[in-house]
Amino acid sequence: MPGILNCAESIARTGFGTISMTPTMMESYASLVDGFSAIPEETKRSYCFVDDTDGFLPFGAEYAYAKTNPDLCERFCYWHAHSPGRQSHPFSQTPYLRAAMAYEYEISALAQRLIDGVCLEFNAPSFPSIRDSSYLQLCVYGSSHPRSERQFAQDLHEDGHLLTFIRPTQDGLVILRGRYLEPVRLLENELAVLSGSLLTQLSDCAIPATYHAVLNPAQPRKRSSLIYFANPDSSQEFVGFRRRQRVDLLRAMNDRHTGFGNRPISRQPELA
Repeated sequence: MPGILNCAESIARTGFGTISMTPTMMESYASLVDGFSAIPEETKRSYCFVDDTDGFLPFGAEYAYAKTNPDLCERFCYWHAHSPGRQSHPFSQTPYLRAAMAYEYEISALAQRLIDGVCLEFNAPSFPSIRDSSYLQLCVYGSSHPRSERQFAQDLHEDGHLLTFIRPTQDGLVILRGRYLEPVRLLENELAVLSGSLLTQLSDCAIPATYHAVLNPAQPRKRSSLIYFANPDSSQEFVGFRRRQRVDLLRAMNDRHTGFGNRPISRQPELA
């Protein structure tokens, strides 16, 4: 619990913090990162649900605001909320998807405790469950992809969520500190935690959104980043931490999500 409280305090002050992964999270993380290359292209094409931003999504399908500068990666996304509706697909029974389920189970609980810790910093009530509106995303930057002269493999942006949890396999993640880009250095078992503009809005601008980017390496190399995006439940209403007035997080959430080339996040289906 001290780790949660320390990270929550850092997020409340600066919009950035780090937190430790459990040993089982690290095992699931390794399975997702290492196992991606073994998945057949046919499986990726069949387990692709663009309308839900779920499954295996094509190279360059997402972008940081500018369509002409797509992110130079493939993506695999996993939503707990959509999982019951995918059970008939053969891929749902694979060790790879079980690893995604195991990681999501732990990271969603960690994210809930952390956002509750941030609420505590402002004497606000505990936050409604985020699990059914949040999702896991693996970004895979492959050495076989065409070389680009761009400075960034992913342009400077903020994620437009409440919190983003990031664990990359290689250096390259940078955050904007004033006018300068600062490399993010993590211990072997650490996650970077970044605030998004939904948290800025919820905190009545007390918490800044953390702008970040991924540098494009001088030579192509394999690099992966496992990310968890924490979003508010679209069926709930929210009150700002300071002014105690209603804030429309649903509209902002959909605007940010579609701003990256994704479809809107609608109200998630009921779980079985």
